[in-house]
Amino acid sequence: MQPAPPPGNTPGAVPSPPPVAIQGLSGLARGGVPLWLPLPFLITGIAAAALFGALLPFVAPQAMLAPGFPHVLALVHTATLGWLTMTIMGASLQLAPVILNSPLRAARFARWQYPVFAGGVALLVSGFWFWELPLLIVGGTLVVLAVAHYVVILGATLLYARRKTRAQTQAPPLTARYLAASLTYLCLVVTLGLTAALNLAFGFLGAGTTRLLLAHITLGVVGWLTTTLMGVSYTLVRMFALAHGHSDQSGRVIFALLNSGIILLAVGFALNWLPLAVGGGALLIAAVWLFAWDYARMLRQRKRRVLDVTQHHGIAAVSYLAIVVPSSVVAARVGSGSARVMFALGLAALVGWLGQSTLGYLYKIVPFLIWQSRYGARVGREKVPLMRDLVRQRWATASFWLLNIALPLVALFAFLGWLAPLQIAAAALGAGLILAAANVVGIVLPRKSLA
Repeated sequence: MQPAPPPGNTPGAVPSPPPVAIQGLSGLARGGVPLWLPLPFLITGIAAAALFGALLPFVAPQAMLAPGFPHVLALVHTATLGWLTMTIMGASLQLAPVILNSPLRAARFARWQYPVFAGGVALLVSGFWFWELPLLIVGGTLVVLAVAHYVVILGATLLYARRKTRAQTQAPPLTARYLAASLTYLCLVVTLGLTAALNLAFGFLGAGTTRLLLAHITLGVVGWLTTTLMGVSYTLVRMFALAHGHSDQSGRVIFALLNSGIILLAVGFALNWLPLAVGGGALLIAAVWLFAWDYARMLRQRKRRVLDVTQHHGIAAVSYLAIVVPSSVVAARVGSGSARVMFALGLAALVGWLGQSTLGYLYKIVPFLIWQSRYGARVGREKVPLMRDLVRQRWATASFWLLNIALPLVALFAFLGWLAPLQIAAAALGAGLILAAANVVGIVLPRKSLA
């Protein structure tokens, strides 16, 4: 089902101004992407976030002692693949045509993207949880195939849009640069991940296993996930907060610093070459601090003065980013990377920065897609709810505070090695994720009071 155009428009005509309730979001409706393509990714992603939250209190003690324990690896991949990558895939399939002003290319078999990726993630996570090598290999192979298909779709769309902008003597959107880089990192990440899975069976890497793992984490967390979220922020923050006067100049500098840092740090880890790793870490710190400043500048230029839950999550997320990256670089280089410290920093990165970024955007993207599908054709003919009415605002506020009170406590108790307080705080953090997931899923379910 494609979103309906606003009433009063004729095919080919310039759209009339959208209602105030969805002002700044009307571009999402112009992507021409059917609802069945992004929505399963988005709902499965938030469901994986709830699963991560439910398992965290039980797995956290193991993570503090042995990060390589099977249940810990299962939990990490539930977050990175099941929650974050799943959500980013769904959102990018919806947003790419809007950002690039170009239809999705090579999408002929797009309906196979979700079942192959979801099945691969389920098998891979199960393989880690039960420590079954066949599940790991089959699941990893399916994930690689699904990622390859996703890269073809987004890559072809990016190339088509680039040729189109060149023909029109226009510069490509800033976000397109970030997406192109992140797709490259995604290919490297899944390749290294499959290599690591095979290494479990055959042990051919030997002493290089740790170096591969560090490069894998760098390319996955910073290269794929962070680069993508930074890039889309330059479209979504401007769109949602109506900050249309913001310049791309700082974003281009950040792009250069970020990618130079990622490459140097990953190669430095892979080759165990300290100068490269130190130089890459310094560039990464400069990139994320400059991004935090530029993010604040975007919000200061916004036309929509009242901050909503999306901006609250975004501000908290960027704050975590500005703290976690320097702390992780220092911890890795000065030898303080104990299991407890790395668990605290890893959780702050996965939930504080990456998780909250995706969650904040879901509070906009999912309601808009459902509102357009359910009520778009009825505007002007009957009374319809506002888009914000689809989100339970009290639930959103409660989950925000649960996350941002519990997460620092989990990190603190992990650092101190206090097991019982850690599990209590982790349970509160999990409750915040479950409540947020229930809120997003509830947007999709019909509610009689809104009809």
